Amino acid sequence: MTWHVTSRIAGGPALSVAETQQFQALCASLAQASRQMTIQARYWSEARERIVSYQLQSGFYPANQQVSPFNAGTATGHIPLRYRALSAWCDEQTRDCHAIAERLDTLCRLVARAHGLYTDAEHRVSAYGASIPTNPLATSSPSLKQFAASILQSIGCIPESDDKQQAALEALHITAPYHEAIMAGFSAMVLGGIAASRTRRGIGTGAGGVRRADDLFQGMLTKQRVNIAAGQLASITSSLNDRRQGNCIDLTRRHPSRQIAQPVDGITDAIAQLRSVAESQYGTGEDNGLSYATVAIQRYRRDDGGTGWLVIVPGTDGHADSPFGWAQNIELMSDDADTRLAADSARMVMDAMHRAGIKPDDPVAVIGHSQGGIVAATLAADSPYNIRHIVTAGSPVANHPIRTGVWATSIEMDDELVAALDGTPNPASASWLTIHGSVAQAPHNLEAGTDITTPVPQSTQAREMSHHLKFHQAAYANAHALGSEAVDSHNRHFREVIAGTLEETSYWQGRMAR
Repeated sequence: MTWHVTSRIAGGPALSVAETQQFQALCASLAQASRQMTIQARYWSEARERIVSYQLQSGFYPANQQVSPFNAGTATGHIPLRYRALSAWCDEQTRDCHAIAERLDTLCRLVARAHGLYTDAEHRVSAYGASIPTNPLATSSPSLKQFAASILQSIGCIPESDDKQQAALEALHITAPYHEAIMAGFSAMVLGGIAASRTRRGIGTGAGGVRRADDLFQGMLTKQRVNIAAGQLASITSSLNDRRQGNCIDLTRRHPSRQIAQPVDGITDAIAQLRSVAESQYGTGEDNGLSYATVAIQRYRRDDGGTGWLVIVPGTDGHADSPFGWAQNIELMSDDADTRLAADSARMVMDAMHRAGIKPDDPVAVIGHSQGGIVAATLAADSPYNIRHIVTAGSPVANHPIRTGVWATSIEMDDELVAALDGTPNPASASWLTIHGSVAQAPHNLEAGTDITTPVPQSTQAREMSHHLKFHQAAYANAHALGSEAVDSHNRHFREVIAGTLEETSYWQGRMAR
């Protein structure tokens, strides 16, 4: 395994002022102790240099020339020093001091990561950067084409040679800090173009079904600009897609040859089952009879005697007759609730929930990857179901108006791009926790069982698209290993929704029809 993930935590139940001050003081003390040990290491290094210097100088004294400096005996009353042993001992002390300093520094970082001591500042900086509209005239057409090509190549929409795909992935990794700002600027450019067109056609003011041009100009300056732009585009793409695919959904219950989704007891298990269901239909897992555009729904008999549900929703598959195609993403990203609910993937999942027997008052948890996560956010914002907790992996859902009382746990990789398509950071609150994962090659001196990074399962030597679920799986594992109360509280809340015994898992496959 050559790739490892390090996670940062934003949101979740906040520390009290006193607790924050205590952890900040602890970090300051650890950092100070680390600096002191680094100074001690330098002192030992300087002592070694002086010993070497004395050893060289001692060769000029006759008494020292009569006897080896490493002989324990004496000559003419002279007691020789063991210069080589002293130098080696100084080297050992230098290494030990450096090791202690590094460990203290690591402990400081772990405390900061586990309790989100610096993520508030990072969140504000990121939000500020994404809030600055990019000048549409400053973005040349060739650069936009190259950026779009990198996106499509990296997620497999455009077949490319391995070298070109690696170059695209490397470009996404290098530009990761700017993904949200780029998408915000691109959306502002789209809105500006639509608004200018409507102004020329005299649709600048007035009410009606067509959004007013002045509203679009105002939308360019808000953090909702991506969703507003998606809503405008969806008014065109949805009808075109309906002509191509049809607008009817043929929903069929499937019975795989073996049980794919196993019982879930927490978010770690849920991510593993989401990956299992996704890989079974993407062709990357064991063939079990499931096909693309299939969701799994688990029914649990809760400890309190009630019924709880877990809905498992994979992401975009891109098949021509699939409700989880590329065009549905645009509708799901709309700022309009009716448009979001009308997306084929959202309609299919709600139909499957109804067919599975979920009642309006039953507590429901939903976990989704990519488009599946956007569906989860749409259900939490707009559906009539009693959604209690959603988990999204690699999904751009920052601007979805998730209802009060619904908990959201989001996992996003820094360089996957897809999660940044909303153009702004997720809200950070007690009920909305975001885990940010950074991917890097494992250090050569990485020890087994380290709690600093988490290996990506089945990773390869070459760089891969971090939008793959195995990266989100590693990111959550790393965050959970920190012992963060924010992560633990979300995990407890998720477990409470379905706490009990798994009674049934049903699988529902959707196909578009005319």
